[in-house]
Amino acid sequence: MPTARGAHAAAVIDGKIHLVGGAHRKLFNLVNTDAHEVYDPATDSWEILAPLPTARDHLTATEANGKLFVIGGRIDVNYHNNLNSNESYDPKTKKWAQHAPLPTARSGITSQFLNGWIHVLGGESGEGTFVENEGYNPATNNWKTFKPMPSGLHGLASVLLKGKIHILNGGPHPGGGGSNHHSIFSLK
Repeated sequence: MPTARGAHAAAVIDGKIHLVGGAHRKLFNLVNTDAHEVYDPATDSWEILAPLPTARDHLTATEANGKLFVIGGRIDVNYHNNLNSNESYDPKTKKWAQHAPLPTARSGITSQFLNGWIHVLGGESGEGTFVENEGYNPATNNWKTFKPMPSGLHGLASVLLKGKIHILNGGPHPGGGGSNHHSIFSLK
């Protein structure tokens, strides 16, 4: 990869893997990067693309309608500095756009695109972990609150399988930890 980092996000668009944001060590501190790079498995090559407008880490990225949506995150690995950023990248125009902000600023989140909504799930802050399931509709530029997760988690994973979002593991307390949590969300 062109930029060494962690706490970044990735999504697939047209068979290519887009990697955005994250943090890397600069002297004695962890700092954000605005790196946006795409890997093409067909050519086994990387390309550097237009940088992320808001450099951040512990964000989420999701493909929706052929665009890369990058939501939430935090500044310099500090969950006391969470963001409500909602930005998208259009591979056709090679430009970024700003959208309606995430209602609940948070980091350590996950997201999936289901039935026209990008569901942003979980997260953490200095006050605790989040149960929130807030959905963004790219067609209307609006947010909606959906049924929350059974318990607050951060650093969790999710997958979309057969029309359901599987929410896996995650830490129940800010700053680390883990669980054997597995819940399923569907619109039906």
